[in-house]
Amino acid sequence: MMSMATRILSDYGKLLGSIEPGCCALPLSFLPHSKNAIREATLKVLKRLQPEDAALRDALIRGYIFLAQFVDDDEAMAVSQGQAQLDSMALAAGEEPDSPEALAALRVINRIKLDMETSLAEACDVARIVNPGVVGALNT
Repeated sequence: MMSMATRILSDYGKLLGSIEPGCCALPLSFLPHSKNAIREATLKVLKRLQPEDAALRDALIRGYIFLAQFVDDDEAMAVSQGQAQLDSMALAAGEEPDSPEALAALRVINRIKLDMETSLAEACDVARIVNPGVVGALNT
């Protein structure tokens, strides 16, 4: 069972290594395994780590948090389409997004942010980290 978790996480790690920084929503279809399988594998390994495995623990937690950015393919497309409008609005300070595309993108992005916060809390709980602020590598 642990070898399956290791294989799942290895495949997921390879994918993460190929992703351009700055993507805020990625299609679920990019994942080499189901989101649930990656979650379960990550939590299984986090539970078994020893305190001296801090670097591996931090990497697993980062990957677990990043998993929230994988959304339904149509939502990832909506964010991609709305992102251009959001970026141009950022240049014009003070303007509120009002196009349907920008609003749809914001809804997905806000849900991703919430899911990332929830994932951090869950992973830290499983890894027995009392104060998530001490996860040094996560702050880079």
